Amino acid sequence: MFLNKTTVGKTAPEPSAKNVPSKPPPQTAKPSASLSPVAPRSVSSLISAAGLPADKISASIVSFARFFSLPLKPELMAAIRRQVFAPSFKTTSAANTQPDTVKHTVESTPDSGAAAKNREALSLAAAAAESKGVELNPKGLQAFAEAVDPDWQKRQEGEGQHRGRRNRNHNEREDEDVPLKTGSITASGLEETALESAQKNPLLAILNRLPGKNGQRWIVLPFNFCENGREFRVSMRILLETGQAANRVICMALDIAESSGTEQRQLFVLEPANGQINRLAVYFQPELPPKAHSLFVRELSNLLEISPQRIFIKNWTEPFICESACEDDLLRSIDEAV
Repeated sequence: MFLNKTTVGKTAPEPSAKNVPSKPPPQTAKPSASLSPVAPRSVSSLISAAGLPADKISASIVSFARFFSLPLKPELMAAIRRQVFAPSFKTTSAANTQPDTVKHTVESTPDSGAAAKNREALSLAAAAAESKGVELNPKGLQAFAEAVDPDWQKRQEGEGQHRGRRNRNHNEREDEDVPLKTGSITASGLEETALESAQKNPLLAILNRLPGKNGQRWIVLPFNFCENGREFRVSMRILLETGQAANRVICMALDIAESSGTEQRQLFVLEPANGQINRLAVYFQPELPPKAHSLFVRELSNLLEISPQRIFIKNWTEPFICESACEDDLLRSIDEAV
């Protein structure tokens, strides 16, 4: 089983007065004092109070905890980081360090770019699972992170292995008489593919049904498709407000990785209002040339029937922007510190 145990009611010490920048009067020393993330400095203080290294992974853990409305308790953040740096995910010689501390998670050598990206995905997966009241074992956490990050498999495998796996998947589809999608891809066809993919993943099917402790529900729908000889891996991540008569979409991220020839990745972050797209931000890796911005915006505007003034082309600075956009200032301060 991927689920080790439920964590609803998981005990953890209430945050003490040291978790805030200065010691408050006795009458204000209560849990809510550590939940007032008003400035990057307060988050940095929480990272320090939890005994976490001042690096991007710690910043991401705090950021994702905020996104899922988790209490910023030192032991909770430390537990998430221990999951991310569990021996199963080690990529350096630090795998033999003691597992019962937080500081053992500092690697003796810097993470490679791929390892750092994997840890970001694991951090998001661990925070999401915590918000749903479950704790995933290492295998389950990795499976969840793979669903969250469309580039996960490409990083885990060598390029030759990736091509071989792609060829095997192509042959398997032919053997099973499953048509390879080429040419025009329709919205209804992609919806069917996404739902079918999630239903065939028992762990993901369970996690997608579980609401968060804050009344919201975060669902992940990973799927693959091919178009005109190009292979795409997609992670659709949706945050729903479930307290209403009908589920209301708060935000949606469509994370698309292309792995045919030139590696490209695109992220579409949609913010709806009154049942329509109110704002759309688009991120590219590599960056879209400035001269192409206007044409791309016009095409999206016509396709989605929204005003060009509500479409924004932005630089892709961090992974999982939809879930961590509020922490831009914190990440910049971490960059300066390290």
